[in-house]
Amino acid sequence: MLIPFPAELFAAALLTDIFYWRSADPLWTTMSSWLLLAGLVVGAVAVLAELIGLRGDRRPAWIAVGGRWLAFLLSVANFVFHVRDGYSAVVPAGPLLSAAVVLILLSTGWVGRRPARSPLAAAQGAATDRKGT
Repeated sequence: MLIPFPAELFAAALLTDIFYWRSADPLWTTMSSWLLLAGLVVGAVAVLAELIGLRGDRRPAWIAVGGRWLAFLLSVANFVFHVRDGYSAVVPAGPLLSAAVVLILLSTGWVGRRPARSPLAAAQGAATDRKGT
């Protein structure tokens, strides 16, 4: 339930990185730094909660958690690049790392997706369990 929040913050950081790359206005790199920091804080809580919730779950879920950890580590590196001063400190690596994080989170969101049972299917499953068949 917590995973969408850091994903949206990291996607917003990608947008602000692109704006900074195109305009060189320091406002955008400051916004990127704050978005990355907020994404890292919420992302750490989300990934730890997900690790606790897995406990021997199926393989694709572990792949998704591994991808999210990779995205988290790349975001830490991206945050370090944003803390440095100057245009050349952010521009080559910032947008690339942000784009990589967004792509990883999009792909892990697809792999780690769990199909939900519809209420009708749940009711039908309960009805067949009561019949004993």
